[in-house]
Amino acid sequence: MDQDRLQRFWRLFNPLARVFAGFVPWWILVETVGNKTGRRRRTPLASGPFSTSEALILAVQGEHSGWIRNLQADPQIRLRRHGRWHSGRASVHPVDPADVARFSAYARFGLKLAGQDPLLVRVALTQSSQP
Repeated sequence: MDQDRLQRFWRLFNPLARVFAGFVPWWILVETVGNKTGRRRRTPLASGPFSTSEALILAVQGEHSGWIRNLQADPQIRLRRHGRWHSGRASVHPVDPADVARFSAYARFGLKLAGQDPLLVRVALTQSSQP
């Protein structure tokens, strides 16, 4: 898909998805701090493997994504999943096919459809809080 068309699509879709992300099982909401503005930024993403100690997220657009640049500047992030917030420290890694196989078909489809220099984000979870 053309990069400009894809960006226009996400600009329209993300505000709607942000409402439901973190509550519906196939999406999470990632909260980072803007690397230029210092303001909190919330990005809806496909949910990945999640345990009490670690979460995995596919960054389909890799370093082309603002949320990746934000967490590279400040790796302390929050994730909302199933209505609960989780804090953690994120690190960016090359995509490993063994890890990708652990993601849902929905998440893998995004990688096939729009993957451009994809990356894998590992979040070492530090605490969970109530909604």
